[in-house]
Amino acid sequence: MLRERSSGTLGPVTAYRPSEHPRREPSMPGTSTAQLGMYIGLASLSVLFLASLIGYFVTRYQNDSWRTADLPNLPSGLWASSVVLVFLSIALRYGERRLLQNDRDGLRRGVTMALGAGALFLVLQAANWRSVAAASLGTSAQTLYAFTFYMLTALHALHVLGGIVPLSVIYARAADYSSSRHEMVRLTRQYWDFLLIVWVVLFASLGLSS
Repeated sequence: MLRERSSGTLGPVTAYRPSEHPRREPSMPGTSTAQLGMYIGLASLSVLFLASLIGYFVTRYQNDSWRTADLPNLPSGLWASSVVLVFLSIALRYGERRLLQNDRDGLRRGVTMALGAGALFLVLQAANWRSVAAASLGTSAQTLYAFTFYMLTALHALHVLGGIVPLSVIYARAADYSSSRHEMVRLTRQYWDFLLIVWVVLFASLGLSS
């Protein structure tokens, strides 16, 4: 039996191949790497601003001498800053809509208005800081009240300043964008929409707890 088996004719040899794992579908189909990066970035910024607000409220309600009668209310210029940010968001949406119709001049107009609004917002914030500083001179309980106001508004202003960079890039390279190539414009608009929402939350928090 052993000889017969050893002398028998062997059939064709097939190489062993391990079974392939089924292909995994993407968890967010249709989402580009840049868009996913924007989601992660905005989530990180949300955590940053949320932590700042929590620190603000903890400091606010644990301090007995937070604010005396001679300390000023929030500067009225904050309302103007809010209007400017709303206008900026509208201008960017206008530019994006024009680009979807391959109107690059319309994109430039929208971005130009957004750049102007961003610069104006920073100027208004500087005026608001000077207003609080001038009104707080000579008071005895100004430290935490003024410090937290500066901290929250300056943190937001830094991100506004950072948002002007991609706006400038879009303006300089407007000819490179089209209805089929506009991801940079969309992501920048999302970033500024986020800053508008954050500003509304910050403004409301300052107003309710001042």
